[in-house]
Amino acid sequence: ALVDIPLFWTLFCLMFGIVVLVSRICPLTADSILPLIICIMGYGASLVLLVYLIAFKFRRRRSNCYIWCLIFILVS
Repeated sequence: ALVDIPLFWTLFCLMFGIVVLVSRICPLTADSILPLIICIMGYGASLVLLVYLIAFKFRRRRSNCYIWCLIFILVS
């Protein structure tokens, strides 16, 4: 998790930077940057930890793994 969470944040920031470079207009205002950063950090951490939780749950057994994967994709 110490590697995956910062990697997610880095990739997300790079994707947002590419959108800004291509459109040449920043889609954010000054008062919405801090809430966006907080939401991105929380979403990245919770998503990576959810993946680890699902992997830990199905480490021993492989029953219903595909159903949980489908639910995970739909939730995220």
